[in-house]
Amino acid sequence: MLQQLASLVGPKYVSTDPDVLAGRSADWTGRYRGRATVLVRPGSSEEVAAVLRLCRDTATHVTIQGGRTSLVAGTVPEHDDVLLSTERLCQVGEVDKVERRVEAGAGAVLSAVQSAAAAAGLVFGVDLAARDTATVGGMASTNAGGLRTVRYGNMGSQVIGMDVALPDGSVLRRHSRVRADNTGYDLPSLFVGAEGTLGVITALDLRLHSAPTHRVTAVCGFDELGPLVDAGRLFRDLDGIAALELVDGRAAALADEHLGAPPPVDGRWLLLVELASDFDQTERLADALDRVPASTEPAVGIDNAAQQRLWRVRESLAEVVGVFGPPLKFDVSLPLPAIARFADEAAKLVQRYAPDAVEVLFGHIGEGNLHLNVLRCSAAQEQDLYAAMMDLIADCGGNVSSEHGVGSRKRRYLGMSRGEADVAAMRTVKAAFDPTGYLNAAVLFD
Repeated sequence: MLQQLASLVGPKYVSTDPDVLAGRSADWTGRYRGRATVLVRPGSSEEVAAVLRLCRDTATHVTIQGGRTSLVAGTVPEHDDVLLSTERLCQVGEVDKVERRVEAGAGAVLSAVQSAAAAAGLVFGVDLAARDTATVGGMASTNAGGLRTVRYGNMGSQVIGMDVALPDGSVLRRHSRVRADNTGYDLPSLFVGAEGTLGVITALDLRLHSAPTHRVTAVCGFDELGPLVDAGRLFRDLDGIAALELVDGRAAALADEHLGAPPPVDGRWLLLVELASDFDQTERLADALDRVPASTEPAVGIDNAAQQRLWRVRESLAEVVGVFGPPLKFDVSLPLPAIARFADEAAKLVQRYAPDAVEVLFGHIGEGNLHLNVLRCSAAQEQDLYAAMMDLIADCGGNVSSEHGVGSRKRRYLGMSRGEADVAAMRTVKAAFDPTGYLNAAVLFD
């Protein structure tokens, strides 16, 4: 098997080093670990397809890995797997300024695509804190959202074509130069959000957007979460909305304590809002701020330096939540009217099951897409807390996954967000593409 893999991709791109495999078999948080036999790093779509064909024929499980920033153990192997990394598929093509699109390999990191777009005077519609690590292939596989979802939509809205290595060892190429293409099934949409269970995305055609010439940013403080959610509804419907982020005041205080980044305003809850357009939005934002029952005077950033200072309160969160060790993460989607109740009852659950833990809530309030991080929660406390939190999410009318995917961590809870017929249909699609179930077998389905 090792010799055959080496013949397909080259000996230096096949590794059985125990230290390498151990590092690659843990998730980003370090909470979840698996086991793997070999790491293979193909350099083209054809090499990926050849590796898949070999693994299928030898009944070997395969786990796909991109930037390994999954927060639901989506890249953790469970069956002595072959780890298939897309890291060598990292090319970013020349930007088509006229059609506003660019082709990128699945292993290209988000920041590389953003830089290419910016150099052409355009923007890519998805932004994440993990931009220097997260790959566009992985982001498409989980239909990632992020900081600009309220304006541009999730990753699926940016994908206009792709190459996919299928489980049978063939390569599907779906590209079109026309803007309207209603020819048969929308296959790219099938692979977006499939979490690598139907094939390995190897390259993507990505939509780009015109870059707004004017931005204005503000941070407001609130004593209660309910009024902040109401303010979020107001800002969400404004023309030119570019970002709308909830920040837990406790997280802001931790950022000040550990990173020396003081919050721009006081408040138990903070709301960051940004408008962007081809004309000055300052007056529109000021009018909206006058209608918001904030507890303190908002901080407003008109120039770039001031805006960066305001964004620091949101950008620092990824670093802050890791100060106390690997956090326990819940990525949820909630109806806006249920957010305040969820936050209150989630705090009670944390107190019950992990009394020494600290819960920190932040996320994309415009879509009700929130990230609950539980700090200082031990592995012994995790199991009961996790199950109770899933029940709370379902009781609030939410979805157990909003943008991180199901992975292996949430697969047993899939039925809480999808009906029996829905899950059965997904299993039918999976069986059609991958009859033996060797590809990403630990992901999505229990």
